[in-house]
Amino acid sequence: MIIVSQDKVANINYGNIEAIYLLEKNGKIEINVRGKYDYTIGKYETEERAKEIVKEITNTFSAAALNGTHDEIDLILKAKFMARYEMPKE
Repeated sequence: MIIVSQDKVANINYGNIEAIYLLEKNGKIEINVRGKYDYTIGKYETEERAKEIVKEITNTFSAAALNGTHDEIDLILKAKFMARYEMPKE
């Protein structure tokens, strides 16, 4: 799955992410991904909204994995390469 950053300048491969975490910085809540590099994929006004976004990312990946045949390899490939999630502005 590909996650498009909020500012639309980065596409992050979900398969390369080790962790998604929240960080409070300058009065905003950042959603960051950790893999080979750390990257901020979005900034939100509240922790509640940031948590909603993380849940949406997880649900998008899960839905992609479950939408297809029952062939395990097909499910994994579809989830990794066919799904896309764009970070909302707000």
